[in-house]
Amino acid sequence: MTEDVKVAEERHASWLELFFDLIVVAAAAQISHRLHGAETVGQVAACAAMFYAIWSVWTSTSVYANVAGERTRQLSVLLTMLGVGVMTASVPGVWPGLLPEGDHHPGNRTVAFTVAFLYCRAIAARSAGRDGQVITFWPGTQSLMATPWIVALFVPEETAHWLWAGAIAADLMFSLMGSRNPKALERTEQAMLRQQEDRRRKDRFARLLSLGRVTPAEAPQPTLLSVAKVERGHLDERLGLFVIIVLGEAVAQVVAADADLVWTVPVVLASVLAFALLVGLWRLTTLYGFSTAPRTTAPLEPSIALSAHLGVTAAMIAIAAGLGGLIMAAGEHLATMERGYLFGGLALYFVVSVLTGIAGRAPLKWFLGWALPSLLASVAVAVLGHPLPAWSLAVLAGVILLWFSTYNWLSELKESRARAT
Repeated sequence: MTEDVKVAEERHASWLELFFDLIVVAAAAQISHRLHGAETVGQVAACAAMFYAIWSVWTSTSVYANVAGERTRQLSVLLTMLGVGVMTASVPGVWPGLLPEGDHHPGNRTVAFTVAFLYCRAIAARSAGRDGQVITFWPGTQSLMATPWIVALFVPEETAHWLWAGAIAADLMFSLMGSRNPKALERTEQAMLRQQEDRRRKDRFARLLSLGRVTPAEAPQPTLLSVAKVERGHLDERLGLFVIIVLGEAVAQVVAADADLVWTVPVVLASVLAFALLVGLWRLTTLYGFSTAPRTTAPLEPSIALSAHLGVTAAMIAIAAGLGGLIMAAGEHLATMERGYLFGGLALYFVVSVLTGIAGRAPLKWFLGWALPSLLASVAVAVLGHPLPAWSLAVLAGVILLWFSTYNWLSELKESRARAT
């Protein structure tokens, strides 16, 4: 097979998947807006939990579409999109006791958010099961420990918060450990086999009721069980598109802040620097993808890639909230929480970069010269940057990201000189 034929056969995101991604734009906006108004650790944790729930639904649906290919059930994706819409609309009213003081919200919508979440995850799991696909590289997409979420609806908020945290931790651990644990994979396959056997019994019962009116040739054939094969190019593209969507929300935060302010010199300077910072993040995404680090090995394992994607998108949501607050306080000192969002988000971005760099066996000089210094600088500014005016913090953030980016530029320069000689 020639290289041209291989390129022609590459899968790309379908129109259905791109349409599904539109709901993520609204979800990112709601989470970022809620995070921007958060004042306590509990409020930040609630925003993080809601983001994980929405991200996990998007991931489950995208992974299902990845392995199903042309067999993707359009109705399942559209119903999931509706469910995510319910989750997004519910965000302002989830855990009203944790909402920022004085913030308007239309009542407690925790029940609607939770039910929609369980419904969406069940759709993705059931759709994959109907096709007989065992998704071993991220088994959490085919199961959901629903009990903690359901119990959380009937207990005091103080207890419900811990149930959410435990359910999310268990979901992540099951996905990460299950993808590498043969026994866990075997349990997943056994569960799928039981589902298939249940369907066979139902089919036999239905044929009995038909009193022979259905011939064996006309009877529905049982779906054969198979291990799902991931399409790496398609999966990487989907994860990258999600990152771009979140970056788009950060741009929207900058524009929204400018729309409500007088354009003084500090505001204009902070806005331009914020936009430059986002351009830098976009540039890094085009270079390294969602993994944020150079690699000398084959593509990351899907389970590592999905974990890295969660960290990177969470970091960008935090950066978006921090930039919105920075522009509004351009000529003043930035509040500790807003500074923590911006530089804490950058620090999380670099932490993910270091971890994916280890997994991808990035060069040691990259760790020592670029990744770790950028991480330490972000933490230092987050802790010690209070005396500085807000616009100067935008300068520091840009300088840190610029330095992180120079590794690739220097590598390209070195390669071009080597080719020239």
